[in-house]
Amino acid sequence: MRRRLLFVLLAPACLSLPACRGGPAPVSTPAVAPVAPSEVVFYDNSGGIRDSLRVVVRDESTLREFWESATSTQLAPPPMPAVDFGREMVLVIGAGRMTPADQLQVDSVGVRDEPTSGGGRQRVLEAVVRTIQGCQEFNADAYPVVFLRVQRFDGTVRFTERRDQSAGCDPTSLFGQVDARAGRRRPA
Repeated sequence: MRRRLLFVLLAPACLSLPACRGGPAPVSTPAVAPVAPSEVVFYDNSGGIRDSLRVVVRDESTLREFWESATSTQLAPPPMPAVDFGREMVLVIGAGRMTPADQLQVDSVGVRDEPTSGGGRQRVLEAVVRTIQGCQEFNADAYPVVFLRVQRFDGTVRFTERRDQSAGCDPTSLFGQVDARAGRRRPA
């Protein structure tokens, strides 16, 4: 008797489950496919570029402009790297004012598909940029900048930001520390 009652109650629910889906399964966004090769051609924190910026460089004259700015504080600037702009481009990533203990790195660069507002799909180059806050042991300014050579991509380029703290830091030293240079509290 109990089995029959259970069957009568559950049978309609089981039969209606396929109808509840209402269409095809949702399309999942594929993971970022790496673009190979990518190469850091320059990293410096001496202050040639003091702004926080994310720039895609697709021609030599623009690269020269950023290169001269980035290396302007060096006594013996390195030569500008050779870039085949028919096949490659350069991502210039600046962090703005930080300390020498802070770091700027590009975790990955890859191409992925994403939906458009019109219902279609487009391929996008995505660079994942990580800013790592150091232990605030240095009372000096640094302006990290990275030049990254990647395979040329003529579509949309997106920069995804990540923030971390260096391992082993005293948490009380990272938050609410007074910045003596500016007379204000440092942001977390």
